[in-house]
Formats: sequence, structure tokens, C-alpha cells
Amino acid sequence: PEFHLQQMNGQTISLKDLRGHPAVIIFWTSWCPVCRAEAPEFNRLMRRHRASGIRVLGINIQESEKRTRAGIKEFGIRYPVALDTDASVARRYQVTATPTVIFIDASGTIRYRDNRLPKNYDRRLELLLTQDRHCSAP
Repeated sequence: PEFHLQQMNGQTISLKDLRGHPAVIIFWTSWCPVCRAEAPEFNRLMRRHRASGIRVLGINIQESEKRTRAGIKEFGIRYPVALDTDASVARRYQVTATPTVIFIDASGTIRYRDNRLPKNYDRRLELLLTQDRHCSAP
């Protein structure tokens, strides 16, 4: 589903902004111990796959900007974060627990959804990139 959210840098981001590139969206909260534990792996994912065009976006659910900033600092998050202050986007994406990790292909179709980053995420992301290249070839 489409969304429009304010990022921590003040800019607005939407699903439309991510289209054309595979994306990883992480729904998280600052009180979630699994979110804290997985944040370094999401940072590594972003560093490894940024050059290939994969976008990474964290979406904080129902926390104040102040609390979200504290969570970003505490967890060492290095990827962009947007605020879902009323959880409306989380509801549309059927988020029932945090973290919820979603892989979206370049056309905007959800290809993975779970409460953990899959162990074979590098392979899954490579497949999304291969699929994207194949679909956009003349």
C-alpha cells in the first residue's frame, strides 16, 4: 500500500519514492529488544547493497520524534527512518509485532514479510536485483 511519511531529516517519503528499486522496510520501536539486536545487521545490509540500488527504510511506529531519535542513537541505526506516529501505515502493512521486515521488489510487490531478517537475505536481495534487471531489460 502507498504511504507518505515524514523522515527524521524532515523530508517526506512515499512508496512511490522507492519504486524502481528493491527495498527493505523495517517496522520497529525503541522498546523492542529484537529491533535493537537486528539494527547492526540492517546497517550491514544497507552498506553491502546500497551501491546495487536496494533502498532501506526504517519506519518507527507510534513513538514521538524525541523517543525515535533516542532509539536511533541507542541502536546505532545508520539507515533512513520515517515516523508512523498513528500506526496507520503499520496497519495497512498488517504489522502485528516488531520488528516486521518487508522486502519489496522494484514494482512495489511484497516478496518477503516476517518478524526477523532471513538468514539468506543476501541471496534473496540478489534475486530481487536479478529479477529487476531482467524485467527492465529491453
